[in-house]
Amino acid sequence: MDPDTSKKVKDLLNLMEDISSDIDVTTELERIVSRIGALEQKVSELSERFSALEIAYREKLVQIQSLKNGLKTLFPEN
Repeated sequence: MDPDTSKKVKDLLNLMEDISSDIDVTTELERIVSRIGALEQKVSELSERFSALEIAYREKLVQIQSLKNGLKTLFPEN
């Protein structure tokens, strides 16, 4: 092969390798973006569950305070 053709073949092979690398990077980025989306969804679900637990905690606290006050009226400290 003459040197000019050899250089063109080498350049073409390098270009194909770069394209392949770019495709690999793009695929990996898509996978990462997908994973981030899934994690964001899980965080959202956990946040909703945490909010529900906070509400339940406050409701139970009110019930306990009510029971405490009821017991105080039944059994005065004096």
